[in-house]
Amino acid sequence: MVNFLISASISSAFFGLFGVNWESVDEKIEREFPGVEYVSTDELLGRYGGSDTGLPIIIDVREVEEFQISHLQNAINLETGDSVSRLVENSGLNKDTPIIVYCSVGYRSAAVASELEQLGYTQVLNLRHSIFEWANKGYPMINTVGDTDKVHPFNKAWSVLVDESLHAYPAK
Repeated sequence: MVNFLISASISSAFFGLFGVNWESVDEKIEREFPGVEYVSTDELLGRYGGSDTGLPIIIDVREVEEFQISHLQNAINLETGDSVSRLVENSGLNKDTPIIVYCSVGYRSAAVASELEQLGYTQVLNLRHSIFEWANKGYPMINTVGDTDKVHPFNKAWSVLVDESLHAYPAK
C-alpha cells in the first residue's frame, strides 16, 4: 500500500504539472492495471433502479474525509482489498460475490480491484471514471445529512475532472 501511495503522489504531481484529462487517466489505469474490468456510471445507475437485492457490494475506497462529503447510496468505505476481503468473509459471503469499487477517478479503485482479483475474487468491477463522472452527470449522492450534489475534489491536479461548482471540502 505504501508503494501505491507513493505512486499516486508522483502521478498527482506529474498530472499537476502537465495537465490531466480522462484520456490520460484511462491510459494510466489500463497500463498499470490491465486486467481490471469496468462498469459504466450509466450501467451502475441502472442497477440502482432495480431491486436492492440485485445490487452488488459497493465499496468506496476513498479516504474518510472524501467519503463524508459524498458517496453512493449503500456504499461502504474501505480503503484496501484486505479490508474488503475481511468484510466479505465476515458476512459469510464467498469470493464469487459481485463487488463494485470506486474512488474519485478510478485509479485508486483499480488498484483495489486488482488486489481483490489477486486474492481470488472473481466478480470485481471498477466504476469507470468513478464518483467524479457520477457527480458530473448529476446522479444521486448522499452524505450523513442526506442528498448532496457536492464531491471532494481530492487534489488540485485531479479536481479539473469534476465541475468546480460541485467541489466541497471538509469543514475545519
